[in-house]
Amino acid sequence: MYWIVGVLTVYLLGLVLIAWLSLHPIRIPSYLSPGSLGAAQQEITVESDGNLLRAWWVEAPNSHSVMVLAHGYMMNKCELTPEACLLWKHGVSCLLIDLRAHGKSGGKKSGLGVREKEDVRSAVMKARELCPNAKIGLMGSSMGAAAIAFAMGDDPLLADLIVLDSAYGRLDRAVNGWWRFIGGNALAAFLWPIVIICAPMAGVNPFRIDVAHSLAKLGLKPVLFMHGSKDNLASPFEAQRNFDATPGPKQIVWFEGCGHSEGRWEQSTKYQSALLDFLSLHGFC
Repeated sequence: MYWIVGVLTVYLLGLVLIAWLSLHPIRIPSYLSPGSLGAAQQEITVESDGNLLRAWWVEAPNSHSVMVLAHGYMMNKCELTPEACLLWKHGVSCLLIDLRAHGKSGGKKSGLGVREKEDVRSAVMKARELCPNAKIGLMGSSMGAAAIAFAMGDDPLLADLIVLDSAYGRLDRAVNGWWRFIGGNALAAFLWPIVIICAPMAGVNPFRIDVAHSLAKLGLKPVLFMHGSKDNLASPFEAQRNFDATPGPKQIVWFEGCGHSEGRWEQSTKYQSALLDFLSLHGFC
């Protein structure tokens, strides 16, 4: 009997520790920059909700549009650097930010996309300051895509169009999906209580956080969805649900056989063409 209590105690303490570590992710060092790929690069800072965010400003000559790029969980602004350089070559200025508690930005606790919507909003304000009267687009990967959806749901006038790469749907499913992504269904089943333990730590109810609900508020803002058909973190079902909830001009591009956020690496030609075609269609580049 005592050994059962002991095992359960260790299990629960382990879950609490993992939940805490999940909200205080390891910071990945920089591994790529626009400058290293031949683009213009200026290091700047953005103040957001009391946090100082580190960012790269990639200014295209005579640009009339700016794309703000937001990375995924446990990543940093390097993640979308290749896409920023692609856009820069096509006359679009880019602002890449390290979201709070990631990269070199301030903040100790991740909001898993919920709090990061304030970082997106602040980055847009900075982009408008750097390039007045420009069209503003938002592009995000995974958690960054969710943060963009939440920011736009609060203020549909924040940007002119958005690109969502591998956005999750409901936050509780995304948390369980993360463990499935890391270690398969067995690990997801073993760690499923973490979503409940994380709730008071994060200060949000993950069962009520839903990207689709925010997207439903966008009105006629154009949205491009990019998603892998084999994504086991943010499932294709969630992607389709997000797409169906979006009321305005929209397009979804599936990357057959690709997992979470793999489309831009595994099928880069298709990914880049879809991105540029979408932006061109809406007069962004």
